[in-house]
Parts: sequence; structure tokens; C-alpha cells
Amino acid sequence: MDYKEYFQKELNDIKTEYFILDTKGDEKTGDIDFVKYSWSTSRYNKIKEGDLIIFRRPGKASETNKFYFFGAAKMGKVEGTTRVTGKLVKCYPFNEFIHQSEIGNFKWTFKDKKESWEHFFNQYGMNKINKIDFEELLKISESNVEFDKEPDAEAEATKDIQSGNYEVDDKEGKTKIRAKQQAFSNKVKTNYNNQCAICSIKTKEFLIGSHIIPWSKRKDIRIKPSNGICLCSLHDKAFDKGFISLTNDLKIIITEIKLDDLQLVNELKKINGKKIFKPKIHAPEKEFLEYHREAIFRK
Repeated sequence: MDYKEYFQKELNDIKTEYFILDTKGDEKTGDIDFVKYSWSTSRYNKIKEGDLIIFRRPGKASETNKFYFFGAAKMGKVEGTTRVTGKLVKCYPFNEFIHQSEIGNFKWTFKDKKESWEHFFNQYGMNKINKIDFEELLKISESNVEFDKEPDAEAEATKDIQSGNYEVDDKEGKTKIRAKQQAFSNKVKTNYNNQCAICSIKTKEFLIGSHIIPWSKRKDIRIKPSNGICLCSLHDKAFDKGFISLTNDLKIIITEIKLDDLQLVNELKKINGKKIFKPKIHAPEKEFLEYHREAIFRK
């Protein structure tokens, strides 16, 4: 289901207005991603029930120190007086987050952008945008999506990761499992600044949120971000099949088993002993790395 179908009623309603909301995803601030959002009416009080919003994680609260957009929703019932809380309904997580580095040439219509992002977004965390800005951002988020999208399942998966519920049972069904796999992949890739932790390739189509302990081995950590590393397709396969592994201090070790493929041997030698990029949060856990070396690495 694409965004035009999902938000058809709201997009066709001339009363609908459009906003970008900054959220830290921290319940202490009154915000929970895809659940609720709080704000002070003395600072900003234009948003109303029925409006459509896009979520932005500001640089100071992000895993990479740079902002990104990660989903959309409809504003539901708003309660309170000077400090109000709005319930978020019809949530639409992005399959691919939109990162700051990807939209330097984006043509905004609600405001002129200068060379720098400084002071572009409202300091109070709410920006009223035009409908065309809203739709163009969602088009970017869908650019590489095959539409079997289930927004409700994806929103639930995102909330599970945020709340620390990392278990996925095989009985949950294909739709929920697929949504949780996508949420895990997005989280891992964002943690690693959307580049391979080994070779720094940044092209999205080549990046994978790779599990350290395989999905099939531990249900309780299937979507735990610290059980993931962002790798390009080549290094993901090498890691998954045990041709490479990592020491506890994140240095690459390569298999000593004799390989007939000289080109592969040469590629592995290039990275032997290299230390991978360590994310600001959710770095690989020692327990998971030790399992990979003992159970998967080809000694």
C-alpha cells in the first residue's frame, strides 16, 4: 500500500494541513514514536486533529548527529491546555529513512533554503509545510519499495525496538515478521551512518542490516540493534558464511582455510586486521561476537 492510497482521504481534504515534527523518541519528553506527541501551545499551536505529519529525528537526538525523516502519521485527538498531547493514528513508517545527506538538493516550497541547514527548521520542533513538500518526501521514502507494505505492522515493530522488546516468535506470521525485519534493518543501517562498517560503501541498494547471531538461533534478540552490523552485500555474505569474523575490539579476522578463489582471497586480505566502524549506540555485544567466532567463523 503506497502513501496515496493510505492517506487518500486526508490528501483529498482541503482542510488538511501538513507538518514536520521533531521527536527524540523519548517518553521523558512526552513523545513516543508512532504513539503520541506533546507540545507547548504557547510556542506553537497550529496543528490540529486530522492533519498529516512527517517525523524528523533532529541531529542532537540522532544516532549519527545528523537529522533524518523516518515516518508519517495522522494527528488524532489532542488533549490538554497549555501543554497538550496528540495521539498519533494512521502511522506510516518509512521503509527507507530519508537522511540529511540525501536531500541537499530537495526543492522545498514552504521556505527558501540557504546553503546551510542552520536555522532552517523551527527551533520549537514544529514546521508547517506545504502539501507538495509532504508528498515529495514520501515519494523519496518509497523510491525503492515494493508495495506489500503493511504500515500498522511496521509501526508496531518500530515501537517494539524502541521499548526494548526484541523477541520475534515464528508464530507471528509473515507480515509481522517481515515488518520487524525491516525495522531492524533500518535501525542498524542508521546506527552505522548508512554505510558499510568495513568498506564505507553508502549506496542503499548494497547495504544490509546483517545479524551477528543468525535469526534462526536466538528468538529473543532477533531485532536487537546490537546484534546487527551494517555491511555491504559482499561483506555481509563473507560474514554470514564465516569467511570473516570480528574480535571483541572489532578487528576483522579472516579464515585460514585454504580457498581456491584467489580473487576472494585477495579481497579478504585487504580487510584482514582492519577495525570496523563503531556506532555511537548499539555497538556489537561481546557475547554475540564470541558466538560468531565459535559457531560460524571458518577456522
